[in-house]
Amino acid sequence: MTNISTSLGPVQAYLSGVARADFKGEMPSSVNIPTVSEATEAVDRVAKVRGADGVAGMGSDYRKIALASGLNVTWKVEVMAWGTAMRSVDPDEAA
Repeated sequence: MTNISTSLGPVQAYLSGVARADFKGEMPSSVNIPTVSEATEAVDRVAKVRGADGVAGMGSDYRKIALASGLNVTWKVEVMAWGTAMRSVDPDEAA
């Protein structure tokens, strides 16, 4: 018999970071700046802590904001990811 999936509810993760711009005003590579893959991995970890086997309907949002103060530019990055925690259930055990 095949397993069925059951929803454990929504899961989400929010990451943010700040980096000072380089001499051209561009955002440099930095360990302080989160990525979409880090946010989706965080959602997967949250789901596993809740007892899920995986996440369905994964989505994400990436925002980069320039904060200017005088001659200095600082970039703030916000990444949010979300999905639905899912767990496989054997129908024989559910009954």
